[in-house]
This record gives sequence, structure tokens and C-alpha cells, in this order.
Amino acid sequence: MTRKSLLLFAATSVIWGSSFLFIRLAVEHMPPATVVFGRTLLGAAFLVPLAASRQAFRGVRPVIAPIIIVTVLDMAAPTFLTAWGEQHVSSSVAGILTATDPLFTAVLALWLIRSEVPDRKRTLGLIIGFAGVVALLGIDLRGSALELLGAGAVILSALGYASAALLYRRWLDDKAALGVTALMTAISSAAFLHPAAIDLPRQVPPVSSILALATLGVVNTGVAYWLFYVLIDEAGAATASVITYVMPVVALFLGVALLGERLTIGAVAGLVLIAVGAWLATSRRAPSADADSGGRQGGAQSRGDEPSQPHGAEVR
Repeated sequence: MTRKSLLLFAATSVIWGSSFLFIRLAVEHMPPATVVFGRTLLGAAFLVPLAASRQAFRGVRPVIAPIIIVTVLDMAAPTFLTAWGEQHVSSSVAGILTATDPLFTAVLALWLIRSEVPDRKRTLGLIIGFAGVVALLGIDLRGSALELLGAGAVILSALGYASAALLYRRWLDDKAALGVTALMTAISSAAFLHPAAIDLPRQVPPVSSILALATLGVVNTGVAYWLFYVLIDEAGAATASVITYVMPVVALFLGVALLGERLTIGAVAGLVLIAVGAWLATSRRAPSADADSGGRQGGAQSRGDEPSQPHGAEVR
């Protein structure tokens, strides 16, 4: 990796890993709907002009319906679920649970892509990864109803990311990712305009929460995607996909260092097991003769051996 690629990788990893800290700060004084609306509105304000200047909206009109579906699964619902979940769980736990995204992608790929046969390595990875979730929930949360609901919301957001990844590859893989992502932020902000308006904070939030929300929108959504696409151009999608494994480490470090969250055995065990499981579950297999002769079908299936590849839309 070149020095430029390394800097881009580090910057994007830290920015997206810090999202969970800023979400936690924002939802302390603002409802989740307001956080989602503000974040996506500011993200759209950055990304839409950038996409327009690069003519990234060409050819998106015929696929606006698929874009809306992917927006719900990959941006609108997950950002709300994560914000709601972080009202009840720590930012570090949320960051670790979001790392289950590749595990869900692998499960859905095995179900949707018939040529994908679960070999021993991937099966072991899924078992290890989901054992990490059990370890994290069982040791850290200890059956607290609200915390379990919050954790469940974050896990549902990861499932949304995974579902959207496969649908994106099937429907939108030939479209400019920057244009699709810009539209998704605009659609999400429009969808949350009314919920945010009827659930405004009763008092003006403190400066810390306002700055956290502004950072989430401009930096963690707008700037981060621009850096992410530059990274893909510089180092390739496979390198960019490794960010998935770095983000929870950043989230855990920032939560402990800046928010005073406890570094627990459950968090460490969950982080390690989920990361190892995700790596095993999404690792490539050597192509078989059947696959080489056309065993894969459809746009999404043509990349079924790379379920953890970034698809240019996930909001963190």
C-alpha cells in the first residue's frame, strides 16, 4: 500500500469508527429521528454537489425504485436503529455489534446464491462470529431488557447493511457509487423531515451534542465517503473492505478513552470472535470448475465470492 493509500485508509477508518462516539453524544440530548435527519441532511449538502460536479447522477433515473429500497435497508433504517440503540448500549458495544455486517452478508449470500456452498471454513467462521455476539451480550449486558433491545436494534442495522449489499450488487453495481450514495442521503433526510419536526428536543441541546451531530453529517457522512471512494481508486475495493474490521477497534478505543466506558472481558471477547469469524466467513475460496463455467448467475451473484466488498453506500 502506498503512503497516500495508507493515510486514506487510516483517516476513513478513524472517521467511521468515531461515528459511534458522536452518535452517543448526539442522542443524549436529541431524539434519534432528529439525529438521523440532521446527519443525512448535512451529508447530502456535501455529497449532492460533489456528485453533480462529477456527473455521477447519469443513468440513475431508471433505477430510482431500487435506490429507494436500498436506501431504506442501508441508510434510513440502520442509522435510526443505531441511534435508538445507542440510547441503551455503549458506543463501543454498538461498534462491535455493527461488525457483524459481514457475517450476515455471508449468511444471506449462502441463501441467495445457490452456487455458494458453505464449506467448513465459512461455517466455522459463522459459528465463531455469532459466538462472539453471544459472548458480548451475555457477559456485558447480562439480560438487561433495555440493553438487549438496544443491542438488538444495532444488530438489525447490521442485517440491513448486509441485505442492502447484495441488492446493491444485483441492481446498482453498474451505477456511480457516489451518485447513488448522494441520492440516498437526500432521500433519507426527506424521509425523516416530518418525524424530526414532530419530535424536536424540548430544550436547545448543549453545544457538545450539536457539534457531534454536525460532525456526523459533514465529516462522518460527507467527507468520509469522498475519502472512501478515493481510497478505492488508489488501493482497490479489497483493501477498502478491511475498514470493516478496524472500525470496531476504533469505536472501542474512543468509547473507553473519551466516554469513560468500561473495557470488559465481554467487549474484548466479542470483538475478537466477531472479527475472526467475519474474516473466515467472508474469505475467498478457490474458484471451482462449475463457477468458471458460468455457475454464478445475475449481477449480485457474479461477486458472490466477495460478500464483504464495499458497495459504496453503507453509512457508519
